[in-house]
Amino acid sequence: MSCDEAPYTAFDILGLKERWEVTGITLDAQAEYIINNQLVNNYRIIWLVGHHWRADPKGNGDYILPYPYEGKDPWDKLTRSLWFKKFTKKEWYWRTNALFVKAVLADFNFENLLMIPIYHPSIVDHDWIKDSPCIWNYKLRDFAKNTNTLGYAGHMTYLGHEQLAPVLRNEIFKRWNISLPLIEHTLLN
Repeated sequence: MSCDEAPYTAFDILGLKERWEVTGITLDAQAEYIINNQLVNNYRIIWLVGHHWRADPKGNGDYILPYPYEGKDPWDKLTRSLWFKKFTKKEWYWRTNALFVKAVLADFNFENLLMIPIYHPSIVDHDWIKDSPCIWNYKLRDFAKNTNTLGYAGHMTYLGHEQLAPVLRNEIFKRWNISLPLIEHTLLN
């Protein structure tokens, strides 16, 4: 997704315009959207697998887990510390999130899905998921760190997206035999 440090992403650079992006959307909501719309059976899908540290059961941004969102942060340091250091380390928590992803993988065409993990640890490393042929084990946060393009908020900068675009383009060609252009954007556009 675009942000202050990257108004154009690798997906913009590759001309990929048909996207569903919701800031901070959780794995349960992502999986539900993919399943309800039968996306993986009907389209080629690139799924950036990231956020699973919070939950939005109503789908309206009223997160029930301690994470700042759109400038709102009602959670105190103790709550956040308990959540990130205790609950998210529990096996049941990882198992629940793995079930969300596994539900998507249960009934679809493997040829149509490219899953790209963003963070470490990642739910795609779970035993139920890790051997799926649709995973591109090229974690984006690692790429940003290794290319020194990690921005102040932990997102990849525009320079990082410029460097990622040709790498992603090559992967898409290798998997799907689809050639994508590299569209030049400047930050002055």
